[in-house]
Amino acid sequence: MIRTHLRALLPPVLLAMLLSAVFFLPKHEELVESSISPDLPVDFDLPGWQGKKIQESEVERSSLAADTRFSKAQYSKPRRVFWEEEKPPVEVSIVYSGSDMNASIHRPERCLPSQGHVDLQTSHDSITLADGRRIAFTRLTSRVPLPDRHDGLNLRFISYYVFIGHGTMRHTHLGRTLQDMYDRVTRGYVQRWAYFQASSYWAPELNLSEEETDQRIRSLISELLPGQIDWLEM
Repeated sequence: MIRTHLRALLPPVLLAMLLSAVFFLPKHEELVESSISPDLPVDFDLPGWQGKKIQESEVERSSLAADTRFSKAQYSKPRRVFWEEEKPPVEVSIVYSGSDMNASIHRPERCLPSQGHVDLQTSHDSITLADGRRIAFTRLTSRVPLPDRHDGLNLRFISYYVFIGHGTMRHTHLGRTLQDMYDRVTRGYVQRWAYFQASSYWAPELNLSEEETDQRIRSLISELLPGQIDWLEM
């Protein structure tokens, strides 16, 4: 009889203990900022590169929450000789989440189709930065048909992206979600995540190769990120 009563009491007791544990978890009242700088530099000493600020598109702005912050820039390598063909710029975006993370940052696999991208393919790779650090990224390829061109030209895009929180980096949406849950429960963090992406395009018809374009993007990331992140927090 006693064992029967104990078994009946065990579930509500365990539930009460679990619920009361919330009072002993760490709490953090304020939003903890991401460890990446909120501004992309354009007037800085980055050998071989020239930068200029650009504005986010209306599609980007309207698809995310009103308190989402954007920082965007284009970086180009000037021609070494006047007959050298100018390469497409590498576009860099940093998107900072607002109060509602789910409404502020999406995976590009979700957003790019609305901007005309098709045939999205995802893989993962690492990039060694100029300071020797090695960072994991998601690599995304896609294609944008240009219907106004009679020759059927398609621009083929390569993008590298990573999510940067407070003292942590995750290169997948699932990894970022699990890290965010862990930090909220165990550390009391309510953190602002930033989404970093660098991308450019290529096409055989424009005498541009995938290999050269990929290397140009990786080179910019390698030179740019060391000065953008507060590594003391990482």
